[in-house]
Amino acid sequence: MGVYEENIVPVKISRLAECISTKKHISLDDALVYIYSNPLYKELYNEGAKWWYLSTDALYEEFERVRKKLISEVSRPAFEFYTYTLEKYAISKGIGGLQTFALFKEYDVDEFLLNHYDLLHTQGTGYVLDEIDRFIQRRKRI
Repeated sequence: MGVYEENIVPVKISRLAECISTKKHISLDDALVYIYSNPLYKELYNEGAKWWYLSTDALYEEFERVRKKLISEVSRPAFEFYTYTLEKYAISKGIGGLQTFALFKEYDVDEFLLNHYDLLHTQGTGYVLDEIDRFIQRRKRI
């Protein structure tokens, strides 16, 4: 990653957050969660992709396109399982939902749960929470 990307991307994120906040009528904090939880965020630092060349409005449209695609790919039962598991994990660890959401995103737990939904949703809550702990520990070693 070049120095230019390291300097321009934070400015782009700031402007994008303001745009999202305005267009979606949400707080700037919620706009940042919207950005950081979108897979396209990681691509902003990809020197070859040059996403940071786009205007703020064009970036917003791309973020929306990716978000809508992700929503349409997840079935309602799988999403309900994901949110149920996220909440149960938060309660078991004594942390908030937003903190758990960030943890799940950091270690790709969301992808793990959704990709293995068919197997995991048939297991007990304790088993699934233990699997998440093991999954996070393995990711921390990588």
